[in-house]
Amino acid sequence: MILRNMKEINKLIFKLLITLPIFAIGQSSSISSITTKSFDKLDNIKIDKVVYYESPYTMIAHKPIETTYLPSWYWGYCANNYPLAFKNYAAEAKSFMFSSTSDSETKLKAYETKFKSLKLEDFPMPYVYCYGEIYFTDKKTKKQYLALLAYEFEKESPNMEFNKIDIQKFKVPKDIRFKNSKTKSDAFTKVYDAPTFTSYYILDGDGVYKKGDTVEIRKNVVQNGNSNIMIRESRLDYFLDMLKRSPNYISSYIVNGERFFETKKQTPKGVISLGEKRKQP
Repeated sequence: MILRNMKEINKLIFKLLITLPIFAIGQSSSISSITTKSFDKLDNIKIDKVVYYESPYTMIAHKPIETTYLPSWYWGYCANNYPLAFKNYAAEAKSFMFSSTSDSETKLKAYETKFKSLKLEDFPMPYVYCYGEIYFTDKKTKKQYLALLAYEFEKESPNMEFNKIDIQKFKVPKDIRFKNSKTKSDAFTKVYDAPTFTSYYILDGDGVYKKGDTVEIRKNVVQNGNSNIMIRESRLDYFLDMLKRSPNYISSYIVNGERFFETKKQTPKGVISLGEKRKQP
């Protein structure tokens, strides 16, 4: 009985030795076929405008904390996430969602009722810090879209300023960074490892950016049906690399509680401002 079992074990080991390398080759081949590209390097879309929130546009438990400035995606975001922004959520929200993403009024009412009962601790990642907007056009359909880039954190980062982040630390392995005592006191440590959350909005005929189906837009518009393309703007440092290649971009920052916007341009001598600062993009 023991010998028979030993023979069976040896056969199993032999099979594993044969099949594991094949599996590994398959996995390696799959990984090697992935191509990383930036938004501005995609042939199927045209970048129309880029906004960089040096001072993040912040939501807490999905509630936007700024009241004087509402970004173009504000109502689309609230329609999908923050029902308390509306006087009559169930009746109004659907006009800010594309039909493929909108629910019935019954479901919207149920969501609003549930949302009102939630506390801060009920949100797994309640602190949302938006750092970028990429406005682009699908060359085939001529439809216009907006990609919103943000970080979502479990804990608050009250002094979050993206222009103060050490971009070089993105390239340092996590275990090495954490051995450095200075890194441990870095208020932005989690930014280096957390993935960006990207949501998509579609410009409707009435000039409103409505919440779109993020998966569908990513697969069929941004990736153009090619699942082997990975978008590089999944981290802040890649987004800033794209800004360096942009003819110009809009930066946004807060001074004494007021949000301002400036058009900027990268030059061999550094970043310069084009025109005056303003209160709208």
